[in-house]
Amino acid sequence: MAGEAFPNPGPLRGWLARFAAGDVVWTDGVHNWQAGEVMTWLDAAEGRVNSRLRGRTLALAIRSHSQLARWLVLLDGRAGALLLVPADWPETAWAGHFRTAGVEVVVTDGPAPAGLKVESLPANHLLDSPSAPTDAPPAPPVSTRLVIPTSGTTGTPKLVSHSWATLTRTVKTGADAVCRRWGLLYELTRFAGLQVFLQALASRATLIFTEHLADLEARLALLAAQGCDALSATPTLWRKILMSPAGRRLPLRQITLGGEIADDLVLGALARAFPRARITHIYASTEAGVGFSVKDGRAGFPAVYLAEPPGGVELKVDGEGRLWLRPAVRGQFFIDAAALESTDGWIDSGDLVERRGDRYHFLGRANGAINVGGDKVFPEEVERVILELPDIALARVSGRRNPIVGALVEAVVMPRAADANAAEISRRVREHCASRLPRFKVPAVIQVVSALATEGTGKLARR
Repeated sequence: MAGEAFPNPGPLRGWLARFAAGDVVWTDGVHNWQAGEVMTWLDAAEGRVNSRLRGRTLALAIRSHSQLARWLVLLDGRAGALLLVPADWPETAWAGHFRTAGVEVVVTDGPAPAGLKVESLPANHLLDSPSAPTDAPPAPPVSTRLVIPTSGTTGTPKLVSHSWATLTRTVKTGADAVCRRWGLLYELTRFAGLQVFLQALASRATLIFTEHLADLEARLALLAAQGCDALSATPTLWRKILMSPAGRRLPLRQITLGGEIADDLVLGALARAFPRARITHIYASTEAGVGFSVKDGRAGFPAVYLAEPPGGVELKVDGEGRLWLRPAVRGQFFIDAAALESTDGWIDSGDLVERRGDRYHFLGRANGAINVGGDKVFPEEVERVILELPDIALARVSGRRNPIVGALVEAVVMPRAADANAAEISRRVREHCASRLPRFKVPAVIQVVSALATEGTGKLARR
């Protein structure tokens, strides 16, 4: 079943209790955390949490996913709120975000930045030396909220406060889940990573941590060796996985895409590479939660979704082509920012869509268009055209300021071959774009690079 409501307490400890004592809940390829071991530790740590942290607002700045996972389960139903601190947040920004969220205690597996006016607690304080179990009756649970930062791709990150009901609305449990070993390529402090963590725990599947390996090939090799049969990643990461020898060895039965526009090129490539896998692309955001999923192997989403809401999420498209969502289960909100939803419950996705026949296709972010002499250019459209060239692995399009037309279209491309001729690649990209796009959308500047970076969210780094 899906969409269970967990108002008080949260679901994590109950889901953990469904595992048999010897079941492996989490692994990093070196250590296996069995359910019985984790439950024993939770029982031993209970007293310290209730006496010191109960009902308080904590920031979890923990880079080790195995430590963070245990803290999340431990504090579920005990802490008042948990702010998840992404690895790429500069420490100079912590104080401001902590003030906004009302943080009282920061739990970290590294040195706490100097000058923070909050209590600091080492992450291993309870992990390594929990107190002995007591016979005292358990304290009544509290409703723990999770505060998750937006990616800040197009501006300053905002803090979104979620309840367990809004986070677990689409999580499948029990017999609905067919995969037994989920891999984690996202940061656990991000919305997408948290969704994978919740799905694995809810379905009694082992979750494979990879964050301790910096190289993507090494991470994929670990997942393949561990028999990972379910994996979620952005389209950008999936393109990298498709180029990876280790990635091709993954015994995948479930492929999930999210965070970026999933086009027909990447969907088709995944279907050919992993013919036994079910492919799902999810529309979700930190602000709205999981909106809807598409499982027909095609880009965009069926127009009928507007008349027949998928999964209880109403959709509408306004006159500007902007997509709005109204989930049946709501309760998330911005902290110290403008209202997240309208007075009647609609959430502005910030994405523009266009209807083509019986389907809506994503154009890009409403605030991400490049203004070329008054004409709008969506970077994602130009990127899709560039990626039609079989010798281009990745592409990033952005605007370059120009005093005459305001901005020029600039493309940075990564060839598949390491020894590709840059001049020849540039010529082919320019000619292909000129044959497929209006003149104002054709890149005026083309750079050829050996690598394109991704962010902690798995998205293509655009800043």
